[in-house]
Amino acid sequence: MARIDLPPIHTEEFLGMLREALFAPDDLMRFARLVHRREFMDPLVEPLAEDASFMDRHGDALLDLLNSYSRRYRERCYRERMRAGYDGIRIVSEGDSWFQYPFQLRDVIDHLSESYAVLSRGRAGDTLANIIAEKEQDIFEPLAQEQPHFFLISGGGNDMVGNRGLARLVAPFAADRAPQAYADTPAFEAFIDDLVGQYRALFVEIDARHPGVQILLHGYDAPIPGHDEDLWLGEPLRSRGIHDPQLQVQIMVAIMDRYNDALADLADGFDHVHHVNCRDCLAPDHWHDPMHPTSEGYAAVAARFDARIRELTAALHPQIVLR
Repeated sequence: MARIDLPPIHTEEFLGMLREALFAPDDLMRFARLVHRREFMDPLVEPLAEDASFMDRHGDALLDLLNSYSRRYRERCYRERMRAGYDGIRIVSEGDSWFQYPFQLRDVIDHLSESYAVLSRGRAGDTLANIIAEKEQDIFEPLAQEQPHFFLISGGGNDMVGNRGLARLVAPFAADRAPQAYADTPAFEAFIDDLVGQYRALFVEIDARHPGVQILLHGYDAPIPGHDEDLWLGEPLRSRGIHDPQLQVQIMVAIMDRYNDALADLADGFDHVHHVNCRDCLAPDHWHDPMHPTSEGYAAVAARFDARIRELTAALHPQIVLR
């Protein structure tokens, strides 16, 4: 069937469509276009109608609106699935843009939702600190209401790179410094200890309030710093005198190794927490930008989660038949 060209809609109509969350992302994008702003790594959109001042008037609040749209749309899909008699694995997820990337890309939760009922509470741009601050409404209320088999969480990346924070964590360039040594600083050690401490306290509380829920977390694959447009990895590293692209990549590998190893050690201390190792699952062409995988890259990450979910389901819930 031929595609029907739809007329542009007014700005307020577009904002109303976002607030109502009745349209799927692909359908909504028929009325909008993606916008790139150097200071934002996460997606922004604007209506196709001519409105030169739209981003100036709504840009600062737009990511919150897109996140809210995505959460409401996903919850509507989840509720419809449950009303239809779904009796398989139930998941509550919380996290950053690896778990919720509104529009354009199909993120980890999009892929997992093909097989499981997932109630998503993620937000693009979220920090682990913010996730913990809002844990009652975004974690514990959904856990109590849905009684899921699994809780999935993705966090720490924005804490690391927000406000060009990477520059405060790594050592300055030195000709004789090994790549791994750039992550061997008191600032980075304290940063990792803080993230792990936040996770540990959360997992203890989940176990106390909702015993039996299996928790899956990850520590990302190593991102690839970019050039002039990359304010999050490339520019902070260059500000420390680290200009060689190969060295930048090696430093990010060392940083992600330290983070993943710390999370794996943390998970080993609990019976109900499981670290999903997503390192080395993304090829260079699986990166949409320095921080986010492509849809194909997200599928590779989701496959690692799916394998662990299936393994744990077979051991803990053998009565549930997975397809």
